[in-house]
Amino acid sequence: MPESRCLQGIWSSPWIFIFAAAGSAIGLGNIWKFPYMLGGNGGGAFLLIYCLCLIVVGLPMLMAEVALGRTVRSNPVDTVNDLAERRVVSKYWVVVPYLAGLTGLLILSFYSVIAGWALAYSHRAVTGELEHLDKLQSEALFQGFLNNPVEMLLWHSVFMALVVLVVGQAVTRGLSNVVRVLLPTLIFMLLLLSIYALVVGSGSEAIRFMFRLDWSQVTFEVALSAIGHALFSLGVGLGAMFSYGAYMSKRMSIAKACTIVVSLDLVVSILAALIIFPLTFEFGIDVDSGPSLPFVTLPIIFDLLPAGQVIGLVFFVLLVLAALTSAISMLELFVSWMHERFYIGRLKASFMLGLAVWFVGIAVVLSFNHWDAKILFGLNLFELIDGTTSLILLPIAAIALSTLVAWVIPEPMLKNEMIAQNPRHFYWWYTTLKYVSIPAAVLITVAGWIGV
Repeated sequence: MPESRCLQGIWSSPWIFIFAAAGSAIGLGNIWKFPYMLGGNGGGAFLLIYCLCLIVVGLPMLMAEVALGRTVRSNPVDTVNDLAERRVVSKYWVVVPYLAGLTGLLILSFYSVIAGWALAYSHRAVTGELEHLDKLQSEALFQGFLNNPVEMLLWHSVFMALVVLVVGQAVTRGLSNVVRVLLPTLIFMLLLLSIYALVVGSGSEAIRFMFRLDWSQVTFEVALSAIGHALFSLGVGLGAMFSYGAYMSKRMSIAKACTIVVSLDLVVSILAALIIFPLTFEFGIDVDSGPSLPFVTLPIIFDLLPAGQVIGLVFFVLLVLAALTSAISMLELFVSWMHERFYIGRLKASFMLGLAVWFVGIAVVLSFNHWDAKILFGLNLFELIDGTTSLILLPIAAIALSTLVAWVIPEPMLKNEMIAQNPRHFYWWYTTLKYVSIPAAVLITVAGWIGV
C-alpha cells in the first residue's frame, strides 16, 4: 500500500484507545435511552438479558470491527481496497465502509439536534428557567422549545462546531486530549450524582426494581429490545471502531481492550439508571415515562431536591459530554478517508463534512415544527432518518462488517492481529461471532422489519 495512504501515529497508550473507543460507544443511548428502556421492559429481566447480549453479541462484533481496522492501518475504505488488491476479499466489499460512514453522518444529523436540546437545557438550568415548574409548565416549556426553530438551530450549530473543531485535529493528538479529560470526568460526575440520588431518593426501591429478576417479564419482545439496544449502544456498524482500531498498537490485546470498553459502556448505563430511578420512585413518577423523561419529568424532580438546580445542570452537562464523545466518532471515518486519499487537511475535511451534516440538521430541526409533514410511510424527516438508520442501515453495516471478518478474511490473518493472548479466547471469539453474534443480529434486524 502506498505510504501516503497509511495513517500516521498510534494511540500514545492503551488507555487512550480505550477512552476513545468507550467515548464513541457511550452516548445519549446510555444516559437518555437506556433508563427509559429499562423502565419499560421489566427492570431486572431486561438488564440481565442486556448484559448477556453485550457479552455474546456486542463484544464479539466490536472486536471484529477493531481487528479489521488494525489489519492494514488505514481508513476503512482504503483498508478494504487494499485487501481487495491482495485478493483477500472481493472489491465489492468496499460498499460496506461507505455504508457505515454514511450511516454515521445521517445519525449525526439528528443526534446533534438532540444534543442541542441538552445544551439548551444546560443553559436554562443556569438562567433559572427550570425552577418551580409543575408538569403542565414543564411540558409547555419543552414544547415551546421544539416550536422555536431559531433556538433549536442555534444549539444544533454550537454542538456541530464543537464536533468539527475536535475532529479537525489529528486523531492521536486532538481526540486524545479530549477523551483523556471528558470520559473520566463523565464517569466521575455520574458516580457522584448516582450516590446523591440513592441517598435522597428511594434507593432501595430502585435497586430492587433494577436487579430483581421477574421472569414473567422475560418475553421475546424484551429479548429483541435488549439485543437491538446492545448494538445501538456500542455503536457497532458506524465504522468508528474500525477507524480507531487503525491507530491501535499491534502489542495491544483487542479482546482485553474491547472487554474494558464494553464494561465501561455498561457501567455508565447502570449509573444513569441509578440516578433516575431513585428519584422517580421517590416522587411517584412513572418509570415508563419514555423519551421525554429527561426534558419534561426530571426538571420537576430536580427542583424538589436540595441544590436541585445544580444537580439538574450537572445532569444536562453529562448529556452533552456523552453526546460529544459519540458524535466525534461519527464524523471520523470520512474525515480520515478524505485526509489520506485527497490530501485535504483534517480541519478542512471536518468542516466540509460538518457543514453538510449541519444543513441536513436544519431540515431535522424544522421537522419538529414548520415542516412536520409526513413525507414517507407516515413519518416526518426526523422519524424517517431515525428509523432508516437504526432499523436498516446500522444493523446491515454491523452484520456486513462482522461477516467480512468471520467468513471472508482468512483465519491466519486474524490470528496475527493478537485479537486475544490466549488461543482459547481467540477461538471463543471466532466461534461466537460466526454462530451466535451474526445470527442474533440478523434475527433482531428481520424481526424489526416485519414488526414482531
